Amino acid sequence: MVSLNYNTDTYPFRTLLENKLNYFELDKIHLDEMFSYKNKFERSNDQSTHYHRKFYELAREEKFKQIYTAFIIETIKPYFENKPIVYQTIPTFRLHFPGNIAVGEYHRDRDYRDNEWASQVKEVNFFLPFTKASGTNTIWVESEEGKEDFYPIISDYGKVIAWDGCNLLHGNKTNEESSTRVSMDFRVMLYENYLPSTIGSINMASKFEIGGYYSLME
Repeated sequence: MVSLNYNTDTYPFRTLLENKLNYFELDKIHLDEMFSYKNKFERSNDQSTHYHRKFYELAREEKFKQIYTAFIIETIKPYFENKPIVYQTIPTFRLHFPGNIAVGEYHRDRDYRDNEWASQVKEVNFFLPFTKASGTNTIWVESEEGKEDFYPIISDYGKVIAWDGCNLLHGNKTNEESSTRVSMDFRVMLYENYLPSTIGSINMASKFEIGGYYSLME
């Protein structure tokens, strides 16, 4: 697991989202008058809020795409020694409200993919919080595959965490903090490892191929 720093003035992801939602304390978004999500999420509905819809609208806007692409070039590509990479075109949005969870089940990402394909492409997960992520409002992950000795990924806005979500079991505890964790995550692989896959993503039903779920950066 590696923590990378970035400049939030250059890559103002949180500000873009706050402006899109017209709500400027993201960690208190559960106090928004539009908030109506009291029931605990399950796998089938953990991407179902109107906040998710707004984020995915934002992710398709030209300004966000320009900033995200520049971020991949300048922050993420050096992690791969500036070799050509394949990256998730639209990041996945997460909300971890107090009293709730952000992801409906503990899992390894390969559970939602073909295991042989996942082992060849060797995706790296990147976790980018817009708010403080710690305690019970963050991702809990095992230290080694099969150990199930879960510990929290602690991070904050201005940092992005590289980690192995494909092979390490991970998920959420019920958020007992007083704040909501708001974050996005995305997956990246070396182009030399890339293989197209006809399986679609569980959230967006995009094919795991360049031009669908992924984009190429040479």
